[in-house]
Amino acid sequence: MKGVLLAAGRGTRLEPITLDRPKCLVPVGGVPIVDRMIRRLAEAGIDDLVVVTGHCGDVLAAHLAASADRCARAATVVYNEHYHDWGNFYSLLVARDAIGGDSFVKLDADVVMDGGVLPALLAAPGPAVLAIDRKPDLGDEEMKARVAGGRVVALNKRMAPQEAFGESIGIERIDAELAPTVFDQLAQLIELGETDEYYERAYERMMAAGVAFGYADITACAWTEIDTAADLARAEQLAAAGLI
Repeated sequence: MKGVLLAAGRGTRLEPITLDRPKCLVPVGGVPIVDRMIRRLAEAGIDDLVVVTGHCGDVLAAHLAASADRCARAATVVYNEHYHDWGNFYSLLVARDAIGGDSFVKLDADVVMDGGVLPALLAAPGPAVLAIDRKPDLGDEEMKARVAGGRVVALNKRMAPQEAFGESIGIERIDAELAPTVFDQLAQLIELGETDEYYERAYERMMAAGVAFGYADITACAWTEIDTAADLARAEQLAAAGLI
């Protein structure tokens, strides 16, 4: 099982903090986001890492190489040359060779979380599992998931909040048997000219074709995505309370 961290984005909504560093190097409670994520992966037994860089990629690569954490130093670093003009689907696609034939947990590298999220994800039946928070206050920005028959059947931001089961938080498990199909679907987005898409678009195409995507309900877990200054303030509160 590999851990795949997508850390290519520019983090424009956190500027000027992110002008000289990737968002995942922004500290929360004095600890960079990426270090918190690597620690959670290690706690879950995942120490084989792939990190996809883009914006300030050399800064992140240097941080990993100088880390006191052995797993961070040993991480395979992959550069996404389209981080500035294509959607994040390409960050996952460029990790294909580094992932090889393994199962993997994919994480957006701007999420901080408690120790319950990954065990729940790993315990759920495959071949694909999304971490979902059933929070009631969904808006336009959240990646919303519709569930029917115990599986996720739709996944996008366009969905009306009242139709959604919850928010997909940007952390998924893809088992080895399904990984080739995921990468094929990601590559098809280029052929279709849909280069501005999220990786969830590939997942949703697979759902429409009948592929079973399960979910882990992590509503009881503490977590937050960090896109804005308000998100960062919430993350600091969670860290100060010892919840993440």
